[in-house]
This record gives sequence, structure tokens and C-alpha cells, in this order.
Amino acid sequence: MEILNILTGFGSSAFQYIFGFISVLMIIVFVHEMGHFLVARWCNVRVEAFSIGFGKELWGFTDKKQTRWKLCLIPLGGYVKFWGDANEASFADHDAANHMSDAEKKVYFQLKPLWQKAAVVVAGPVANFIFAVLIFTVFLMSIGQPFISPRVDDVQAGGAAELAGIQAGDVIAQINGNEISSFNDLQKHIMFSSDKQISVIINRNEELITLNLTPKPFVFTDRYGNEQKIGRIGIIHNSSADERQFRTLSLLDAVSKGTGEVWFIIKQTLITIKDLFVGQGDIKQLGGPVKIAQTSGQLASEGILPLVRLAALLSVGIGLFNLFPIPMLDGGHLTFYLIEALIGRPLPPKYMEYAMRAGVTLLLGFFIFVTINDILSIL
Repeated sequence: MEILNILTGFGSSAFQYIFGFISVLMIIVFVHEMGHFLVARWCNVRVEAFSIGFGKELWGFTDKKQTRWKLCLIPLGGYVKFWGDANEASFADHDAANHMSDAEKKVYFQLKPLWQKAAVVVAGPVANFIFAVLIFTVFLMSIGQPFISPRVDDVQAGGAAELAGIQAGDVIAQINGNEISSFNDLQKHIMFSSDKQISVIINRNEELITLNLTPKPFVFTDRYGNEQKIGRIGIIHNSSADERQFRTLSLLDAVSKGTGEVWFIIKQTLITIKDLFVGQGDIKQLGGPVKIAQTSGQLASEGILPLVRLAALLSVGIGLFNLFPIPMLDGGHLTFYLIEALIGRPLPPKYMEYAMRAGVTLLLGFFIFVTINDILSIL
């Protein structure tokens, strides 16, 4: 009976993880592809297919402009295929234009001006960023922003704060030039700065003092058993019950704050990638589909709001990832367009083919690496 209970519990958890992951991913993919689709239509490009997922079509319909909208078997991505494209990655069919009428050439993506092609390509990632800003804005206007004063009530012996000279009663005003309005802001900036020197401005008796300190790495296990490494400086804030509150923001303030949140995620992601390349990062913190599925399922068990917030974070991540200059990704197309603008002509087809193969190999290798990393982290 005990074994049966374990298997039943695992099955329920697995279903929850998969359902949460697929739900979040499909929403983000839809937003991304809709960005491509809307700008393509605005540029008078004929769209042949709008697909969520790959492989066999499970359900679909064709609209009055002959675009096939479909849901496919493998829900791990999606694509918008323009009429005349050689494949779903929108690589050009170089012989297609030779067999087109003048009317068909007017709606052919590959014959559009370079700026229009670039606009269509960049629209997907931009849609992801806008979607994340929208989520954060709604949260800040409806639920509010958590506010706890960034006041230091106690300093732990031997911590980075004590070594730098921070004292009880100080108020953290800035970190690396970023205004700190609450203890939550303070935690957000410190947790991503493990082993990195940061500049901190404190308010001590109405006097602003600049200090430099290096947060120490700290590994903790969350309630789901996931290990996470963050930075800590060793300060304590004793908040009273009436201080723990959420402050709702106006539309303009919420949009500004939401945009700032998206920019913070982008900046920290780029810093993390840079650290990995120079050997200063921790590859164990690099998550892939298994880790995302696990996190999605865990947050799904807590309700819709944590899952929606995860969707915002992943939307930024997917938008940024697609801008990397890797063939097969949006950033790869933008790189080709930049080269075309510089040399005055498209790259020869054989070089495009070599680049596409290299891009597929790189993406496949990365996918395998992060998947193995995910599995090892949860064993």
C-alpha cells in the first residue's frame, strides 16, 4: 500500500508539473508568435501558418486570409510561417520568386524592404517584453508592491555589512546607483551579487555615506527541495505588523516600475551569461526544460498568481534568448540582415545553409546540456 501511495503521489505531481509547464509555455509562445504575426500583417506579408507546437496537427482552422491556425502535437515552441518560405524557420526559398506573379511578390516576406523584415523578426521578442511589463503592471496596480523599510536593525557579526562598516539604524538608499525604496528592493539586488563587489549608499542620521562591500555566497534549500545560491550581507530588519503592507501604484507608476522589473531581469540574465563565459558563474544554477517544468508545477500548486508571475519571468527570458545571434533564432535572422545591410546583398545560400546547420547543432547541444544539468540537480 505504501508503494502504491508513492506512485500515486508521483503521478499526481508529474501531471501537475507537466500541465503547469505546458500552460505557461503555450501562453508565452502564443504571445511571441503573435508579435511576428501582427507586424507581418501590418507589412502586408502573407502568413501561411500560425502554429503552437510542432509535428502533427491536432486542431486548426483557416481564416479568410488563408492563414492556417493550428495546435500541434509537440507543445515545445511554435512558429509563424510566411508564404514562400523554405521552412518554418523563415529561411528563404531562393527559387520561389522566379515563379511568382507581381501580386504574389508584393506579399512575399523575402522581397520586403530590409527594415520591414527586421521589424517582423524583432516583434516576437518585443511582444514577450511587453507581455511581461503588462503582467507586472497589473500586479502592481491590483495587488500592489510589497513595502518594508530598507532600515538596518541589526548587523550579523563577521558578515559583509559589518566588515564594510554598516551599523544598526542605517537606511540603505542606493545599491550600484539603483534607488532602494524597500527591503524587498534591497534583497533583489543583493541576492544576484554573490562574490561581487557592490557600491552601497546608506543614510546615517541624514548623512549619505558610500561604502563598498562584497555579498557572501549562501546556499539554501527551499521548501520544494531545490538548492539556490544567493548573496547575503548579514543585515536584519525587524518589521512590525503594520509595516508589512502592499502599496498599489497608479497606472504610470506601475508601467514604469514594471518596465524597470523587465530591464532588471534582462540585465541580470546578461550578467549571469557573462559570468558563465568567464568562468565566474555556477552552471548548476542554469535551468532547462525539466527545471522549468518542476518550478511551474510547484507554483501551480500555490495558485494562479505565482504561476502568472513565472510566466512574466519566462517571457522575458524567452524573448531575450531569441535575440541571441544564433542561426534559427530571431537574433540570427537579425544578424543576417545586418550583414546584408553592410555588404549591400544577402549572404550566398551556401553560407546561410552552413550557418543554419551550425545553429541547429549549437541549440541541440545546449538543450541536451541544460536537460542533463536539470536531471543531475534533482537526483
